[in-house]
Amino acid sequence: MPYNENDLVNDWLARLGGLNVAAKKMFGCYCLYCDGQAVGWIHDSVLSLREVGLDYLPAEIKRPGKEDKIQELVIPFDYIDADWLARAVQDTADRRKHT
Repeated sequence: MPYNENDLVNDWLARLGGLNVAAKKMFGCYCLYCDGQAVGWIHDSVLSLREVGLDYLPAEIKRPGKEDKIQELVIPFDYIDADWLARAVQDTADRRKHT
C-alpha cells in the first residue's frame, strides 16, 4: 500500500499533539524533534525512535543490539494509537537532554 508522506507525518504529529514536537525534512525522511531534541525519524510508515533504554515498551518492539550501527527502535504505524507512544517520545527527549 503506498503511503502519502505528508499525511503520514501529520498523522504521527497529531498523535503526539500534547507534546512540543516538530518534524523537519532531511535526508529523504523527517527528523522528529521533541522539546528541541532530535528523538527519531519518520520514514515510510514507521517512526524510528532513538534507543535510550526505555523499559516499558512492548516486547515486540525490537531493540537494537550493542553491535548494531543504528541504535533506534522501529515503531510501525500500527502503534500510532498506542498509549505509551507519547510518553516514549517525551522520555526520549528528556533523556537526551541529560546526555
